[in-house]
Amino acid sequence: MSVLKLIGLGLSKKLITEKAIEEIKSCDIVLFETYTSMSCDITEEFLRNFNDNIQVVDRNFIENNTKEILKMLERKKSVCILTIGDPMIATTHVSLVVEAKNKGYSTLIFPGISVHCYIISKSMLSSYKFGKSVTIVYPIDNKIDTTPYKVIYENFSRGLHTILYLDLKENKAMTANEAIKLLLEMEKIENKGLVKSDRILIIGQRLGCEDEEVVALRIDQALNYKFKDPPHIIVFPTDKLHFMEVEAIKCLMK
Repeated sequence: MSVLKLIGLGLSKKLITEKAIEEIKSCDIVLFETYTSMSCDITEEFLRNFNDNIQVVDRNFIENNTKEILKMLERKKSVCILTIGDPMIATTHVSLVVEAKNKGYSTLIFPGISVHCYIISKSMLSSYKFGKSVTIVYPIDNKIDTTPYKVIYENFSRGLHTILYLDLKENKAMTANEAIKLLLEMEKIENKGLVKSDRILIIGQRLGCEDEEVVALRIDQALNYKFKDPPHIIVFPTDKLHFMEVEAIKCLMK
């Protein structure tokens, strides 16, 4: 039966739902996209325990080869796209769903625990006070993209927190330390007094894994902090904090 399934794997092995595993087992073709996010322990080898017909695909395949995926559906195959976290949060997969639906194929979405929701929960900050999220990317040709700074500044001025995703390029995950250094460089360019040494950040490391850690650090502390291996994520809190948010951050301080 032709059906396109988008399956969220959650952040780690222990967070994969039974339903996700059931669906992976039933798929004719399994495409494991590894560019959206990374896990500390979900690997191609691990996923082969549930279905041996797995193909690891990159951004180019998913975003620029929609016709190839539709051809798989034309052959009456069930096609599953696996994503670390949630398949529809911070991804472009909605375009695939729309294309498949417009061609008359069935589509199913199986949510997973996303790093977005996870870090909001672990930060203990008010979920109602998060603004637009943004990704800090590696410089291209030594040019720093200051979009993250502008997004943080806009959120900050409105009393909103900002989630900062960190770049994942050719299987190299940006570290929190690299991201903070880039923020400091952005400050030199934008010069609005936003990224200061005493500004507090919340950093999540290896979320969903047994050795996960969430800490609140001043920027000057974070530059010298020994972080765990990636993946990392950062929350840039506003300074307009509810008193309980202040207490929550104190609980995370090192």
